[in-house]
Amino acid sequence: MKKEEMLQHLKALDPAIFTLLQDEICRQRCTLSLIPTESAISPLAAFLEGSALANSTLDTYGAAHTSSIEELVRTRAQDLFGSEHAVVRLGGIAAASRVAFLALLHPGDTVLSFNRRKEEHCAGLNYHFESFGIDPVAQRVDWDEVMQLAARVRPRLIIFSPVSYPCIPNYERLTEVARAVGAYLWVDIGQCVGLVAAGLIPSPVACADVVSFPTNDALRGPDGAILLCKKELAARMDAAVANTGHSALHMNHLAALGFALHAAAQPKFRTYGEQVLSSAAALAAALRERGIELLAGGTETHLLLAAPAAGVDLMESVRSLRRIGVYVKPDRIPTMRSEILLSALRLSTVGAVTRGLAPADMALVADVLACVLSGTCTDRTEDRLRMEVAKLLMDKPLFSEAWMNEVSAHVAAAPSSVHDHATGERMSILKNLLR
Repeated sequence: MKKEEMLQHLKALDPAIFTLLQDEICRQRCTLSLIPTESAISPLAAFLEGSALANSTLDTYGAAHTSSIEELVRTRAQDLFGSEHAVVRLGGIAAASRVAFLALLHPGDTVLSFNRRKEEHCAGLNYHFESFGIDPVAQRVDWDEVMQLAARVRPRLIIFSPVSYPCIPNYERLTEVARAVGAYLWVDIGQCVGLVAAGLIPSPVACADVVSFPTNDALRGPDGAILLCKKELAARMDAAVANTGHSALHMNHLAALGFALHAAAQPKFRTYGEQVLSSAAALAAALRERGIELLAGGTETHLLLAAPAAGVDLMESVRSLRRIGVYVKPDRIPTMRSEILLSALRLSTVGAVTRGLAPADMALVADVLACVLSGTCTDRTEDRLRMEVAKLLMDKPLFSEAWMNEVSAHVAAAPSSVHDHATGERMSILKNLLR
């Protein structure tokens, strides 16, 4: 059954779900997400998830029981990141975190974590968390101060998950801290995993005991997560996976994940990463030109922390931007002084570049952000900016063909009902905007 026929059947059988689907397609097409954890899944990965492979599930009881498809995906993860071992049988980053905790710690152990990250994944687990953050003035990690803190609290595990740190971490110093106190080192590369996979920013894999990351957003794969670890921890990680109930292997998910890892190893993915970095730098420069403060001095990755002007409410800024059609993530960033929290919008260019936006488009994005963060945006201005954002996005698909790997000429020239459907979507969006 063709896609168009399936949609008609869905509309007839379940109009409520059909309406929800259409509304969500329209929302995504005519709005821009700058949320670091949001990016469109690769169409080929999405195809595999929805393919006949979804009908097959392999039950593998025990750590020693694997399948050929799991081994393929594991090997691709190890090769892509240069890891000694990989765990790919995970439903999400929370599940991955619990596996890592159970493999590394005993009840009552102390954990020193950047901004207390991963504590939210420890429900029912008995660990003592201590926190470190950025210097409130320099807005960078002071590794000497972290060393002093670690020597005082003597953690069994140090976690560095820099989801709100737009600088390239000093992994050598971080490793020194962990080794000095005899702690395991766990680094979550989260939204930066795409840049690490492309070789555009340093990787912690060689020095960290454990590295974790989600497999959607920056890798443009299915929901899930991967754990990388040293070979001496492999048996403990695999045992923790089996003991936490990860026995069912869904072939569609593993195939989609395997494809995403394969795509991330191609030259096209590095080009994509370079565009992400260029767009982030362009957005940072444009925001500075418009008087917007960027925490931590700007960005060395794809992340930006844009602070509101004095007297401007951060949550109201989020609501205003949403009305305009730009989705952002508010954040309260801890520092080494517990009483000082820094307010900012946590922004990323990952999703924007996936849609085909270029560095030149960041000027308009900066106009929108600066207007709201400076507190000068009126209702009339919101209406104007909403139309400008919609115009910018009108010819932008959710996943740009620029990031699809080249195929043979006869395949590329084949007729595509998907393109026809996308044209219909654009016309529908125009009608909705103008009515």
